[in-house]
Amino acid sequence: MVAIKSLALLSVSIASVNALSLSNALESYVQEVANVFKPLKELKQQPEIVYTFPAPPGQNEKPVPGGSPIVQCDATAPQLLDLQKVEIIPNPPQKGANFSFTAEGILAEDVEDGAYVEVDVRYGYIRLIHQTFDLCEEITKVDLECPIEKGKQVITKEVEIPNEVPPGRYIVNAKAYTKDDVFITCLSATVDFE
Repeated sequence: MVAIKSLALLSVSIASVNALSLSNALESYVQEVANVFKPLKELKQQPEIVYTFPAPPGQNEKPVPGGSPIVQCDATAPQLLDLQKVEIIPNPPQKGANFSFTAEGILAEDVEDGAYVEVDVRYGYIRLIHQTFDLCEEITKVDLECPIEKGKQVITKEVEIPNEVPPGRYIVNAKAYTKDDVFITCLSATVDFE
């Protein structure tokens, strides 16, 4: 519709110039109007691909040592937590069984009250949870409390996985930030339950 209006405007401009036999100034105006269509022609000669989707899985991820299904996402971004190892037993996790994990890492600075974590849980392509949690409340479940001091940290926890977990692929993403929105870490895990 815009192209039709532009063509109509161009035609009216050309017809007016020719009908009135105006000076060279109007002819240059007509040339400028005609130049409006040159970028479209040039675009067709040199196609441009614009990448608008997030990076495919694996391109901005770094495996976490320890053999777990956990990877560090947004790995090229500066993060306060250098996660050095995550071990889980059993690996892979089994429904109806206890699941224990140990994580070791080094924090570059203290994490204080007000820190938060954004969590996404998907069942295949279906989003089950998208929620923001108070990080300091959540870490009390692994026997830590805020402020978490910079330096080496070790977390050990045992969790029961219910037998009623439906079979399928679950994808968990968690991004943690300080109260001042400084990026702590991004972790992702994919677990298949049969």
